[in-house]
Amino acid sequence: MSGEVSIYELVYELWRIENSTDELGKLPEGFEEKLREYFSRLKSYLRISDKMMLSTSLREAEVEAVSKLVKSLFEIRLAKIIRAVESGTYPETMSGFEKNIYMSLHRILTEHRKYVESIIMATSYSGWNIIESNYDVVCFQQDFPQIVGEDLKTYGPFKKGDIAVLPKANAQTLVVKGLVYRITIMTPELGEE
Repeated sequence: MSGEVSIYELVYELWRIENSTDELGKLPEGFEEKLREYFSRLKSYLRISDKMMLSTSLREAEVEAVSKLVKSLFEIRLAKIIRAVESGTYPETMSGFEKNIYMSLHRILTEHRKYVESIIMATSYSGWNIIESNYDVVCFQQDFPQIVGEDLKTYGPFKKGDIAVLPKANAQTLVVKGLVYRITIMTPELGEE
């Protein structure tokens, strides 16, 4: 059962690191699967063990302690992911599941911001229309290498501050990762005379 002790120590160390930094730490490869196996083994042991034995009480306390640490660890990580979405940064250290959470939160926050922006634009730019296109105008927040767009054309390389016109899907991916911001292009409404 020494593997279980190392899982406890691993979880504690990851929890300690997440608590001590603003950056999202990297979880070890296969961490979630190791946790599932660990809890499964311990719960099997507890089902067949004598409830009056000291080792059973210790194992129950261990399950409870690790459960609390794991819950706290993932709550801390979620809070960091939410802050990253709000600030427009993309932590590369997210697990696969966390990347899905990030994308969902980013989509929701983007919809909210677009809605608020549309209210502001409706009053500030009444008589103006957003120009719709299959391409987006973006400004790069950092240097970025050459890419092949979804239209199979080559774009870049780009320097920080460069303005570029990219296919919508490529632009959206870069926006989500916090590498660019989108520039809205508008035209005045022409009144009928």
